[in-house]
Amino acid sequence: MTSLNYYQTIFDKAGDAIFVHDIGSVQFMDVNEAAVVLTGYSKSELTHMNVEKISAFHQGFDLHHALKKVQQVAASTDEAITFEWLIESKDKQQIPVEVCLKTVEIEQQPKLLALVRNISEIKKYQYALQSKDQYFKILLENSADGIAILDPQGKLLYASASLQRILGYRDRFVLNKNVLSVIHPNDRTAIRQTLFKHPTQIYDGVLHYRILHHNGEWHHHEASFKNLLNHPNIQGILINYRDITERIQAEQIARTREKQLGHMSRCKTMGELATALAHELNQPLAALNNYVGGSIIRIQNGLANTPETIAALNSALDQTQRVNRIIHSMRSFLRKGEANFQHHSLNSLIQDLHPLIRLKAEQGDCKVHYELNVHPLYIQADETLFSQVIINLVFNAVDALQKNPVSQRDVYIRTWQYNQYARIAIADNGPGLQGQNPEQLFESFYSSKSDSMGIGLTLSRSIIESHQGYLWVCEGDTGAIFNISLAAKERAKCM
Repeated sequence: MTSLNYYQTIFDKAGDAIFVHDIGSVQFMDVNEAAVVLTGYSKSELTHMNVEKISAFHQGFDLHHALKKVQQVAASTDEAITFEWLIESKDKQQIPVEVCLKTVEIEQQPKLLALVRNISEIKKYQYALQSKDQYFKILLENSADGIAILDPQGKLLYASASLQRILGYRDRFVLNKNVLSVIHPNDRTAIRQTLFKHPTQIYDGVLHYRILHHNGEWHHHEASFKNLLNHPNIQGILINYRDITERIQAEQIARTREKQLGHMSRCKTMGELATALAHELNQPLAALNNYVGGSIIRIQNGLANTPETIAALNSALDQTQRVNRIIHSMRSFLRKGEANFQHHSLNSLIQDLHPLIRLKAEQGDCKVHYELNVHPLYIQADETLFSQVIINLVFNAVDALQKNPVSQRDVYIRTWQYNQYARIAIADNGPGLQGQNPEQLFESFYSSKSDSMGIGLTLSRSIIESHQGYLWVCEGDTGAIFNISLAAKERAKCM
């Protein structure tokens, strides 16, 4: 094969389209087979056309811009220039191409050599990537949550557009600033230890903290974080955060209202017991008066140190202790204030309520049976709130028995340990649930009693849940059984 034939074959069979142009007119002087395939024109058709004829001139790829490219490559002598162009094929398809344009000498005449590569597939993928990038950009800008990336010292490397909406800051004013400077002083140590103590380790988790809003107010945030310092595209600690200030405030309002409703409920309970309470206190006070009065007479008659006088004074002391127990139970039950969780003996908490329970039971001609666990059970509880639950459940049981014959009015209070849980059951032999939905009983303001506020069971369940426990009701062999499950504490933790 001669040298000419050799190069002609390479020219014709090249994978990229090759166009040889006249510099002045940008007329095609020669093209290869790939150029024919690319444009859809025959070789003879192409050699009677110039650049503009195969360019998408309606899109701005016209002769004027083509000549500017020619002038640019002519001025650069031996240097080739590469640029993107849009050609239009014979069937009116627009094809994006990459053009490498260079001046060459052919038969001692300067010509333009254009190597043209179809980049339709590349453009399609680029467009897809750009669309995906735009998609994620829109998601980030309109997300309810904020996204931030911090370096191991807490410097803000990136903040999503939601920063301004959530915290009021523009990103250009806070980028490269240390975020710890706007974290509440009481939360900084925890944040520092959680996020930055072991920057080389892979870790993630959830944070709660207070942060200074641009308006000068402290806002509550909840954030999830992940250490991506070793990720080549992130190289920081990724934070997804949200403002939960309104939720915190709503929870505080709800707790305040619940506490107020609880106090109202306890006052209503004591109102129901007022008459019986007066009678209950009157008995030991009358006995106390008799014992003390008799002892005074004995002492005045010189009988101060006799067994009878000592016995009378001891009896008087017993009556004062009885009065004290009743008043203590009433004051503890009515106490209003912040929850105070402490370790308590479960049996002792229930036994301390006996004076109030006995008053209610006597009013309803009921008999209360205590079946308390033989071994001490210890729980973490707020005495006032927990007592309110027991009183509510026992009083409900007494009320449910009022249609039973007097001889068949029994309430059972049981405690026992089940695995690591302390269990309490308040059972009665009344009419039971009578087809009622057990869960409906715990709905706010629902009550089967005409004189009830309908908040007792709702409050009771809420209180038990605040004790990390659960309250539910089921049908017993006779009557209803209200069950409480609480996490039991070892006695050693109570010492």
